[in-house]
Amino acid sequence: MAAAALRRGEAIVWLPPRSQGERAFGSEAHLLAMRGGGSEARIERVSLEGLSGTTAVRLVFDARDVTLLSPAVPALSGARLAQALPNLVEDVLLQDAGACAIVAGPALDGGRRLVAVVDRAWLEFTAGAFERRGIRVRSAWAAPLSLPWAPPDWSLGCVRGGLALRCGAAEGMGWTAGEDDDFRTEAIVALLESAAAGRERPAGLLACADDPSAWRVPLERAAERLGVPVRISPLPLPADGRIDLLAGRAAAGRRMLAAFDPRAWRLPAALAALCVVASLVGLNLHWAQLAREKDGIRRALEASFRAAFPQAQVVVDPLLQMNRQVAALRARSGQSGPEDFVPLLARFATAVGTQGTDALAGVEYRDGRLRVRFQAARVDGRAAREQLRQACARAGLRLTFDNDRDPTATVAIAG
Repeated sequence: MAAAALRRGEAIVWLPPRSQGERAFGSEAHLLAMRGGGSEARIERVSLEGLSGTTAVRLVFDARDVTLLSPAVPALSGARLAQALPNLVEDVLLQDAGACAIVAGPALDGGRRLVAVVDRAWLEFTAGAFERRGIRVRSAWAAPLSLPWAPPDWSLGCVRGGLALRCGAAEGMGWTAGEDDDFRTEAIVALLESAAAGRERPAGLLACADDPSAWRVPLERAAERLGVPVRISPLPLPADGRIDLLAGRAAAGRRMLAAFDPRAWRLPAALAALCVVASLVGLNLHWAQLAREKDGIRRALEASFRAAFPQAQVVVDPLLQMNRQVAALRARSGQSGPEDFVPLLARFATAVGTQGTDALAGVEYRDGRLRVRFQAARVDGRAAREQLRQACARAGLRLTFDNDRDPTATVAIAG
């Protein structure tokens, strides 16, 4: 199958395996990017921030992160097929099928179907990382199916420290190779022998390496041990991967978590935290200032009270005690205060005027206040009650009805 040509501003990115860690995904040069015009492309190791000028990418997932299966699938389509796939493949998966993105590919012989399985969180994280930077993800392929396929030869991809083997039109697997030549040799031999179990060995091996010189020695050693000729070439532009992993992504409304980039919110979060701290510090300083003012006023009141009444033994509430002492002095001298019954009733009578003769049903005095009960018919209405309140206010009194229906009110000195 022909390789897909790159357009201007487009790149093919071979992703690192998930085992290398998500934190190194954006900050370290773990991405293998193929960029350039036409059918030729240059290969470079970059970080996510190093893809400047790139507007669209096609992702190639590491073979160790994608499981390719070919189960027998009943004649279903659409939503029914999506519901049936987890039950069909869960027995061969090492993790919960519910945590995986399971994508159905083209139909195969014998009622079978190509199925690709990848961890959903990893798929969402990688695709979202590009989208958050304004880079469109056109497709996502599995590494084994992105290699050339020319039977009876097999294709082996040697990328970073991993292997991706394509041993059929819809078959492939991954393996860890490491960085040591001897370990790489053993890994290549083990992978090919595992894939050839129960089938005929390939006539030849096409090894596509990201760094041919670094892979030449282990590839030649493995080929000699297996008795299979090997051709080593640079990593070509991938062909159409036959199955697009993006079809397994969740709906847009369920990808909010994947779209959240904590690094973009560091500065706003820090500023918000500083504002909260500054607000708390300011509130506490203002509270301390008000507390000092309160203490100063209390000390001044207490000093004034003690100067006026030096015989007082204990001062608890200077203002209240001052009022009581003044009232006692006024009573002993035969004078009445504004809150006494007669002055208070006189001011209230002046406020209500001549209408008070027929409006009042009863008056009671207690603790410097009048409890007045009006005739219900005279205060039945908001306008009548408001008129009484205003008349009392002009006389320096405060009239407060118990509620909107009860004709009983409290009259006290305003202030």
